[in-house]
Amino acid sequence: MELLPEWAPGIHPLIIHFPVALLSLAVVLTVLALFYYREWITKATLGLYTVGTLSALASYISGRSAADSIGLNLKAEVAIGTHSDWGLYTLVYFGIFTVIYYGVVFMLKKESIVFKLTLAALALLGFFILGQTAEHGGRLVFEYGLGVQK
Repeated sequence: MELLPEWAPGIHPLIIHFPVALLSLAVVLTVLALFYYREWITKATLGLYTVGTLSALASYISGRSAADSIGLNLKAEVAIGTHSDWGLYTLVYFGIFTVIYYGVVFMLKKESIVFKLTLAALALLGFFILGQTAEHGGRLVFEYGLGVQK
């Protein structure tokens, strides 16, 4: 029994949207917390960062596996390498940020505007890194046709 449908080139295209959605929503909630504090927002945000980072790990591993299984021209190989690098930056950044977020919010119990602004700024930087990863991944599909059946 196959876990993937016949049309799916691998698991990577099926799971990449989870970190994008979860981490993006976590960033939105981090910024929202600047203006509208509720404890459930803080807890939900930590959960989103945690699950989003774990799904980024799954995406990175599945992407590396997918990249190793295909043979392409040099230009596409460079594009895959760039996407992979940004994926690693995203994974490492949000992994560290999630630990910092947990420490600041729950261990230090800091709710000052300085800490909130700092967390929001760092979250927006992570959102930029995530966006770069997604942009380079989209280029692989739409410019090079990776994962698209002929």
